[in-house]
Amino acid sequence: MLKGEKRREVYLTALVLLALYLSLGETLIPKPFPWMKLGLANIATIIALEKFDSKMAIEVLLLRILIQGLMLGTMFTPSFIISLLSGGASTLLMIFLYRYRQKLSLIAICVMGAFTHNICQLIIVYFLLFRNISVYSKSIFMFIWGFLFMGCISGVITGYIGEKLRLRRGATK
Repeated sequence: MLKGEKRREVYLTALVLLALYLSLGETLIPKPFPWMKLGLANIATIIALEKFDSKMAIEVLLLRILIQGLMLGTMFTPSFIISLLSGGASTLLMIFLYRYRQKLSLIAICVMGAFTHNICQLIIVYFLLFRNISVYSKSIFMFIWGFLFMGCISGVITGYIGEKLRLRRGATK
């Protein structure tokens, strides 16, 4: 049996690998836009939050983003920055909401996290890439609402999967 910190490292490694595999597998799913993702890698972050603690959830997120950036050669590119800031904001919100887990389902927490992730993505993309473009057109607004709606659907899917895993915090201790 593994004890203490060694056991935690094994679980952290397994969750980071799960997140990387889910992210890779997600590239095989047909999407309306090539850059749009369902966020299945977030399942590993949800497992870390649900089964362990907020520290492990943050570690899973940061390690996944850093390793992906190294593997794909996207370190410090706009996509890396967008992923890091949006993922960080949504994970921090989910950690905050998790304090109310008795009143909120994992699906609700994930939907709010996905919505926050997409809002942050839109804001960051605007400031990094499209600062000089007017966002007050009908087609832009339709895209934004569609993007936010798809994010909420993604949150429902990841939250549902998290609920179906029937995780119990402390069961691995």
